[in-house]
Amino acid sequence: MLNLRTLGRLAAVTALVVLAAVAAILARQDATVTAIKDTRAFPGLEDRIPDIARIEMSWSRDGAVEQVTVARDDGTWRILEQGGYPADTGRVRDFVLSLAELKLVEAKTADPERYARLGVADVSDAGSEATRVRMVGRDGDVLADVLIGKERASGTGAPMVYIRPAAEARSWLALGRVDDVQRAASWADNTVIDIGADRIQEIHLTGPDGKVLEVRRTGEGEKPFELMNMPEDREFATFYTLNEITDGLAKLGFEEVRAMGEVAFEPSLGNAIYQTRSGLTVIVDFAEVPGKDGAVQTWTHFSINVAPDATEEAKSFAEAHKERLSQWAYRLSASRTERLRHTLETATKPAEKSG
Repeated sequence: MLNLRTLGRLAAVTALVVLAAVAAILARQDATVTAIKDTRAFPGLEDRIPDIARIEMSWSRDGAVEQVTVARDDGTWRILEQGGYPADTGRVRDFVLSLAELKLVEAKTADPERYARLGVADVSDAGSEATRVRMVGRDGDVLADVLIGKERASGTGAPMVYIRPAAEARSWLALGRVDDVQRAASWADNTVIDIGADRIQEIHLTGPDGKVLEVRRTGEGEKPFELMNMPEDREFATFYTLNEITDGLAKLGFEEVRAMGEVAFEPSLGNAIYQTRSGLTVIVDFAEVPGKDGAVQTWTHFSINVAPDATEEAKSFAEAHKERLSQWAYRLSASRTERLRHTLETATKPAEKSG
């Protein structure tokens, strides 16, 4: 019969064996990473970056294959599925470099039945989790064509990802990480405009019924704004409602963008007018467009006017934004759209009776 001292020794030996096994596994993982980490997944791609003319990404979503294409046009990268909206050059560069810097770690399965476990099944396969990336050169030559699969980490936490060249059966574990690009907006600087409440003087939100919600700066301090036409029997809907309205143009980003000619804006839907303390007037018009699922989406268009006595800073701001804003229509998130379309009915509620 085992006594307590013997059991204690056995437990200690078992713990040491387990720790040694774990250490061996981690050492083997990192030894594998070290052994071939200088083998590039795409040899020479880094030197061909200036030759890339087109980047195509595709993936499976809801049983269909979606695609985003970023193409170089006279030195400017443009998102073709977004009407040629300019892509963020820095994001394109970072994405290409993340692919060029991938280093092969370990050969993995060549069995199509096992691709799904690594996330490298063809994007046309039902339930595929892969993103296919094709990079095409100026002369039409394919510089890279690969399926990007699931991510994992090495024993020391280094990022790794499963990949499979699209024309090959063999998949690989690679050292590195590839940016997630499964949205067209991921490729652009999605900032529409950024004017904080501290720069706002007056706001007029006109609803489809023609009624105007008017907010005006009446002072400084913690509560510088007032709703000028607040009905006597109503109060703000929430504690944050006034802030939502006055911050309507602050750090405003888009979900989707289209060329102006593709969207019809209706004056009958009302508008939002923001006047700044420095002499800018920003006008937001609205359009209602059926989405892919048939639901109505609200789209916005922004225009900027500059007062004759505007500050130089205001004039510079308008100069930097006016041309771009005039050419594009933006779909914002539902919450940001609601801020621009508040009415007296949505911004207020019946006042609670005291006593």
